[in-house]
This record gives sequence, C-alpha cells and structure tokens, in this order.
Amino acid sequence: MSIWFLGLAVTLVSGAAATAYFWLVRRPRDEMSYGLHALSGLRWREFSKLVLAAMARRGLVEASPDPQDSREPQSTFLLTRGDERWLLSCKHGSAYRIAAAPVQELAASIRLGAAHGGILATEGNVEKEGRDAAQGNTIELLDGPRLWPEVVDLIEPGLREQVVDYAAARAKRHIGIAWLGAVAMGALAMAAWPAPPAPARSAPGAASSVSPASSPAIPAPAPAQPAAFREPTEEELEIQMREVLKALARTPGVTRGVWQTKLTLSVDLAAGGQDVWPRICSELERYPALRTSRVQLNPPPGSSEPVRWRQCKTL
Repeated sequence: MSIWFLGLAVTLVSGAAATAYFWLVRRPRDEMSYGLHALSGLRWREFSKLVLAAMARRGLVEASPDPQDSREPQSTFLLTRGDERWLLSCKHGSAYRIAAAPVQELAASIRLGAAHGGILATEGNVEKEGRDAAQGNTIELLDGPRLWPEVVDLIEPGLREQVVDYAAARAKRHIGIAWLGAVAMGALAMAAWPAPPAPARSAPGAASSVSPASSPAIPAPAPAQPAAFREPTEEELEIQMREVLKALARTPGVTRGVWQTKLTLSVDLAAGGQDVWPRICSELERYPALRTSRVQLNPPPGSSEPVRWRQCKTL
C-alpha cells in the first residue's frame, strides 16, 4: 500500500465520519435544544396557543375557549374529542423539572372532572418521580424532546429559520475543525507507517547486478492539530452576554442593548447612531459563541426608519 494512499484514506474516512455525525446526529439535537430554549422566551399565552394548535391536529379541541384575552396566565385547558374529555396542563419554561406533585395534581383533576385522560406539556424535563407517578393513570407526558416534534412546524417561520441557521452554523464550524483533525490523523498515519527494508549488501568482490537503491524519503513531521473550539458553559455564556451589554452601554449612538434570547440581541439606537454597526460587530466577534447572533437594530424614538435585522458572521 502506498504511504500517500494510506494518509488519504485515513483523512477521508475520518472526515466523512465526523461530517456524518455532526450533520446527521448533532445538528438535529442542537436544533431541538436551541428551539426549546427559544420557546421558553415566548409569552405564556403564545406558548399555550402553540400547544393547543398541536393538540388540535390530534383532534383534541379546546372545549370552551375564553373569548376575552385574559391577562391571567392559564395553565390548564379542557379539550374534547367526540365524547371524550381531556385535560391539558402546560408548564411553561425550559427550567421546569417535573417531579411527582404536578403529575399527581393532574391525575386528581382528571378524576374530579370525570375526564378520559390528561396531557402534561413542558419545554423542561419530567424526572423519574414524575414518570412513576404517571404510571397507572391515563396521562401523556410531553416534555422537551417529545414536545419539540409536535410544535416544530407550528412556530413562527422567522424564529424557526433562526433556530435552523444557528444549529447549521454550529455543525459547519465543528465539521471544519473535524476535517483539520482528519488531515492531522492522515499525516500521523503516514509518519507511523514502517519504512521499507534496506537492500542486502553484495558479497565482497562480487559485482553488483542492480543499481543502488535510493534512500527512503523521510516523511515530514505531522502538522500539529489545531486546538478545537470549546463551547462555553451556560455560566460562561451568560458572562459573555453581559460583557457585550456593558460595552454597548458605553458606545456612543447606542441607548441600550437587550438579549431577547441567546440567539437574538436587540439594540436601541440613539440619534446619530446610524454608523454604530461596526462597533456592535466588534463586540460580538470577541466571543466565538456570539458571532452568529442576529441583531435587531431599533431606530431612535420619533424616527421614520424601519427596524432592521443584521448578522455579523454566518459561521
């Protein structure tokens, strides 16, 4: 086997495997993770309407929707499907950790209301105690991983596009780093391949019938593998986001900056702040995890200019 063929094969196999993993496995997981986090930024009524729309596709329709836009958040809804009565309990927020108590409360409401069963929906997670409490009761648990497929095609198109783009950008960044590592692995495989044995010496006085073999080429040292980009922890990301807001507060032409979600930064411009965009980008590009954030530029009060959306980098 040629040493160059070995290095090429190791590079292609390693790079292709990493590409398949990050694009086909990690990217959908990241879409779900970022999507659930974005759902947690919705208002209570918006989240409830999203879940009710998902239930309507199952044939479960709200029995008596309140015609008035009540300001009080409603977490429990009565649904009907033919003669069946179902109770829907919405727990809004990605930080929810559902234990046994909310499930037992829903089970009691089902018995008191003579309902056929119940559904508990949340962007958070149902812990083992909650799942144990649901056993023996007609209760379906739709926590984060189970809720996302139900609502993914019902969320607002702009928000969905933002989630998809963010997950794709992260996958492409990791794929690029993986291919650099694959090249380094191929070079290491070439360096580790044993050199061919040296030809045997001729007996003294005997004429050599073959030309001297050239010395085998010494393979070049393998290039050092670049350090992989490390995703910040939640705490580190929060610190980076606060640092950006502090810097923007000191920037002329900016009234204030607010993170609407971990993917979206809203910036209120002051009068004369039309040329402040490069300064905003320079602050975001200091942190790799924030480079792909979408920025909403709000015009000064009284201005006729429209709200603009911009993005510093796509990767």
